[in-house]
Amino acid sequence: MSSHTINGIIYEITNLLIDFDARWATHWLIKMIRENCFSDWVAWKTEQTMAKVDRQIVEITKDWEVKDHDTYVKPIIIEHQPDGSKAQDLLGGTLEISSPWYHKQQQENQK
Repeated sequence: MSSHTINGIIYEITNLLIDFDARWATHWLIKMIRENCFSDWVAWKTEQTMAKVDRQIVEITKDWEVKDHDTYVKPIIIEHQPDGSKAQDLLGGTLEISSPWYHKQQQENQK
């Protein structure tokens, strides 16, 4: 364990003491401990919070992957041939992107 972890835990213990009995907040030893350990407690608490956030991100990402897998549909990309203009000869023909459900709807309307 690193020193900021130990000092962070000591600071948390002083928090518990003060929550148990507010008179501890005025004790000289507790004040000195809290002043000495505060910066380490902030670093330790930040590490703990960021680790928790990282775990939540992994969970949320997994949920999104499941939901996206169920609802995501690959778009249809149609490449048209160049029309002979100089710009399209250099860059290629136009691209058209459409969704499969729109493409199916267009085909049904043409029938």
